Amino acid sequence: MENFNNSIKNNSESSIADITQTPLFVIIIIIASIYIILVLSRKTLRSNKFNWLNVNVCFASTVFAVIQLLSIGIRLNNISETIISCRSKGFIVDMAACHIFYSHCIATFCRLLSVQYPNKSLFRSYRWLLSNIGVSWIIASCIALPYLFFDGFECSSSYGPRFLEIYSSLTTILMPIIIITVCNIILFRYVRQSTKRIRDLNNINTNSVSRRDRYLCKITLLTFCLFFIGWTPVFVEQLFFTDQNLLPSVVTTISKILPSTCVLADVILLIYSDHPARKLLVKAFTCHGIIRV
Repeated sequence: MENFNNSIKNNSESSIADITQTPLFVIIIIIASIYIILVLSRKTLRSNKFNWLNVNVCFASTVFAVIQLLSIGIRLNNISETIISCRSKGFIVDMAACHIFYSHCIATFCRLLSVQYPNKSLFRSYRWLLSNIGVSWIIASCIALPYLFFDGFECSSSYGPRFLEIYSSLTTILMPIIIITVCNIILFRYVRQSTKRIRDLNNINTNSVSRRDRYLCKITLLTFCLFFIGWTPVFVEQLFFTDQNLLPSVVTTISKILPSTCVLADVILLIYSDHPARKLLVKAFTCHGIIRV
C-alpha cells in the first residue's frame, strides 16, 4: 500500500513537472531555431566563425528540448515501453544533456585559445572550430553509451545500478564544471594581466579589445552559473536521495523544472550577447523593420 501511494505521488509530481516544462521546451525550440536560421541566412553572421559555436549550443538545446517533449508525450499518454526502448531513450536523453554541457566546454575552450593566442590563425580557422564541434558530439555519445547496456532513469521497472547514477553525475555535470572552471580561471588571469599591460601602455585600441574580452568573460561566467544552478539539484537528488529517503514533493518538482528553465535562460543570454544578431532581431520585430521587409 505504501509503495502504491509513493507511485501515485511520483506520478503526480512528474505530471506537474511535465505540464510546466512543455511550454518552456517549445519556447526553447522556437528561439534557438530562429537564431540558427538567422546565422545561416546572414553572411555577416556566418563570417564570424565563433557564431558557429553558438549555433552548436543552440542546436544542442533544440535537440534536448525535442527529445524531452517526446518523452513527456510518451509519459502523459501512458505509452508502454520495452526494456530495450527505455535503454535507448535513456541513452538519447543523456547524450542530449551531455552535448549541451560539452558544447559549452568546447565554446569556452576555443574562445580561451583565441583570446590567449590571438596571432595563431589555427585557433580562428573554420577547420579548428568545426572539428571541435564534432568532438563535442563524439564525447557526448561515448559518455552516454552505458545507458544502452544497463537500466537507467528512463526504465520504470528499475532505478538503475548505483554506479550508473554516480557515473552519470560525474561525467555529465562534474567534468564539464571542472573544464569550464579551469578555462574561466585561465581566461580571467589572462584578461587581468592584459588589463594591467593596457594601463601601462595606455593604448586606446588595445583597451577596446580588453573591454570586449572582459565582456566575454562575464557572459561565460553567467552561463556557467545558470547551468550550475539549473542542473546541480537534479544530480544531488540522484546521488544522495534514494527511494527510501525522498525529498519533499515541491523540492522534487522544482528540481525537475530547473534544467529546462536554465536551458531557456542560456539560449536567451546567448542571443543577447551576440550584438549583431540581437540588432537584426530587434529590427525585424519592430514595426519599422516589418514594414521595410
